[in-house]
Amino acid sequence: MIGGALIMALIASSAGLGAGVQAQVAKIGANTLIVRAGSANYVSGSRSAYLLSTTDIPRLAGIPDVQQVIPYYSKGVTVSVGGQSISATFKGVDPKQMPNIYHGIALDGGGFPSSFDPTSAAIGNGIAFPVANGVVADQLVGLNQALSLKISGSTTSLTFLVKGILAPYGSALFDNVDLDIFVGLDAAQILLKTPYYSGFYIMVDSTDNVPNVQLAIQTLYGSNVNVISAGSIASSITAITSQMTVFLGSIGGVSLIVAAVGITNTMYVAVIERTREIGVLKALGFNRSQIMSMFLSEAVVTGIFGGIFGTMAGYGLAFVLGGALNFGGGGRGVGGVGQVFSSTGPIFTPQLIVFSLLFPIGLTVVAGLYPAWLASRMNPIDALKYE
Repeated sequence: MIGGALIMALIASSAGLGAGVQAQVAKIGANTLIVRAGSANYVSGSRSAYLLSTTDIPRLAGIPDVQQVIPYYSKGVTVSVGGQSISATFKGVDPKQMPNIYHGIALDGGGFPSSFDPTSAAIGNGIAFPVANGVVADQLVGLNQALSLKISGSTTSLTFLVKGILAPYGSALFDNVDLDIFVGLDAAQILLKTPYYSGFYIMVDSTDNVPNVQLAIQTLYGSNVNVISAGSIASSITAITSQMTVFLGSIGGVSLIVAAVGITNTMYVAVIERTREIGVLKALGFNRSQIMSMFLSEAVVTGIFGGIFGTMAGYGLAFVLGGALNFGGGGRGVGGVGQVFSSTGPIFTPQLIVFSLLFPIGLTVVAGLYPAWLASRMNPIDALKYE
């Protein structure tokens, strides 16, 4: 039961995490690259980091297989809502490009502000409906209400009129959209008083060409920029979780081996203790196959109960492990408290359930073969004499 429960829980929870990672990558697109300023000195140490500007747009757009270059601003902010402070992200992006950046994004009410409007914003669902102690609160921010925020690491405070509220969206790669505050690109430039962008979204024409474009950008800019590939990160996370599953699954396998040894030992003792009973049965005409099937049927019953209770325990344990396998945290996303990489919940396939039910039965049959064979080979005369 324990071994089967562990294996079922690990496979179901890791499958859920893998599906969650793929779902988040699908939101931003596996053919999307994110370019951010690096930390290398630029122009003989004249400044500590390379600054991305409008001059970089044609340079990046000129790289083969690049379809589109979308600039954006991003700043960490603190928002006061309903007496609690929420860590959020202030983002400036062209409203027309929102569907291209965040696939499937939708509004719960209102609309996106125009690119030149510095007084209006669209807010994530987690700001309008903040989470308190793991529970989604009632709506605290509505349309046409004022929202004040403070930029992290600065004394600058901004106030906006809420023009739109996004529908629950969750995380897209490292961006928890439910805790984002969106204004137009030009409005963000005016408010932040800088012509330099926080980064670019690079849309590649095909996922197959993403590695080539990533290499071209790194060759062109060197360490002046950091290039993030959604697909590569998803592959790395999937590889890590697969290794974790194999490692932890081996622990479940060891417990199954221990269980098999225990069953073999228990049945062997049962055969010894029932030696006279076996002798009586043989004297009454029971043949070897009947004796052997009698003991194997007892092993099968053990396996049936182990499979049923193991499947039930594994079902509950999978939800515990699924929560433990989430990466990062903060804010509210679809399916619960938002995570940088979160599980969609354990995935129980019919094949997994059948395996969880039948494998313990097969294991107990194998474990009971030798004791059953030993019982069937007993000499009835010697068995009747046994004390």
